[in-house]
Amino acid sequence: MSTLLQPGAFYGETVSLRIADAVLSEVRHRAAKIVPTHRHEAAYFSLLLEGSYQETAHDSTIVYEPFTFVFHQAQMQHTDSIGPGGCRMFMIELLPSWTSALREFGPLPAHVFELHGGEPGWLALRIYDEFLSGDAAAPLTVESLLFELCGHLAGRPPQDAREPEWLSGVDASLQTGFVGGLDVAALAADAGISPAHLCKTFRRFRGRSMGDYVMGLRLQLVCRRLVETTDELRDIAADAGFTDQRSHDARVRALPGRIAGRIPGPPHHRHQLDRADPSAKSQYRTILATASMR
Repeated sequence: MSTLLQPGAFYGETVSLRIADAVLSEVRHRAAKIVPTHRHEAAYFSLLLEGSYQETAHDSTIVYEPFTFVFHQAQMQHTDSIGPGGCRMFMIELLPSWTSALREFGPLPAHVFELHGGEPGWLALRIYDEFLSGDAAAPLTVESLLFELCGHLAGRPPQDAREPEWLSGVDASLQTGFVGGLDVAALAADAGISPAHLCKTFRRFRGRSMGDYVMGLRLQLVCRRLVETTDELRDIAADAGFTDQRSHDARVRALPGRIAGRIPGPPHHRHQLDRADPSAKSQYRTILATASMR
């Protein structure tokens, strides 16, 4: 039987904060390793902040890159692989009172479910911002953000719904071609279906339009590049498929309820983990600043 981990317990170096009947944790692994098969007592979200990480559960494997964001059912058995150089993650565990709230939103995704870019990732970063505030974190803010976040699980197809085989091919085309131009008619032709059927089915199983999905991937790429490189924002925006930085800024501002309209100061969180790279804090602030520009 695999190990069952209680809320706030992880295999890496962990700092946790309990707030709004949730446990927020920052977890650091400093070197490559395989984490033994285990389960978490609570349902949770995981956001990769830095490094590389791979998770295998049942017959599915998710390869994380920075800002990959994933929901996990409670007590889901899985094995983790930490990449070279380690990784840093932010975890959001939902304690019992959230169980009924989740049910109100409808059927939950089976096992693990990756939320690609866009609004869920921004909400997670806002919760992370509150976590960095430590004892000054606002329970009402965290609670409202968690309700928004859980709402993104609503409208997903039932667990017994079987998505068409061609949909994974469309996913792959979007994830490899989102920087350039994409054509719905061409994607539909490749899948052997009509454009209308493609768009309807994509929204049913992915919870958003293909346009929103692609925009989320572009914004996710911008965040990753801000963390991993010293490139200018205008160059990153162009590489991500935005015509210019103004276009990028307009898209970010259009996301409802995303990043708080402020730039957080240095996180003097007395419980916070010591970061190996001091620039991570300033680059994190850059991400928030970019998303809150007016």
